[in-house]
Amino acid sequence: MAMQLVAWAWKRYNDKLEKHPLPTKALTSATIAGLSDLAAQWLVGHGSYRYKRTAAMAGFGLLWGGPSMHFWQKFMEKKFSGKKNLSTTAQKVLVDQVTYGPVNNIMMMSYIALVVDQTTVQAALSRVKCNYPGVQLKGWQVWPLASLVNYRFVPLKLRVLFANMVALCWSTFLILQAKQKSKKCT
Repeated sequence: MAMQLVAWAWKRYNDKLEKHPLPTKALTSATIAGLSDLAAQWLVGHGSYRYKRTAAMAGFGLLWGGPSMHFWQKFMEKKFSGKKNLSTTAQKVLVDQVTYGPVNNIMMMSYIALVVDQTTVQAALSRVKCNYPGVQLKGWQVWPLASLVNYRFVPLKLRVLFANMVALCWSTFLILQAKQKSKKCT
């Protein structure tokens, strides 16, 4: 029974990806971003649960995460003509890690500071400037391998989902990082 339910849900998800890829990826990213905030709040354990915070993180997935990854993956597929050989995959990973990865980290860190934590623009800039180098270095310990697997083995229509699954852990880390380091950077 449970396997039938999973198979049914997977089929429905794939049908939605075929018919409405951008909204499906945006909603998937929103769900996973919200889950990352739930995980971060649970790990920090500071009393009451903050629903608005989770909704704000889901907003990031909906408005930036899903759409940007959707268009980025389409761009990369077109730029590299859909090739999956090891040399082309390595080139994709390099391009991904020196362009989209850093931009995405800056966007997420800025969003957390401005929207989730409701800091001033000046405080957000200061926090990003202080934390970005360490976050990006840690990102380069995680994302190149994830990108290699994604570009080499995952079909185009499922790449955003795969990246979202990795991002579940990565986003939780960034949220926790923002909480821990914000006191040191202000």
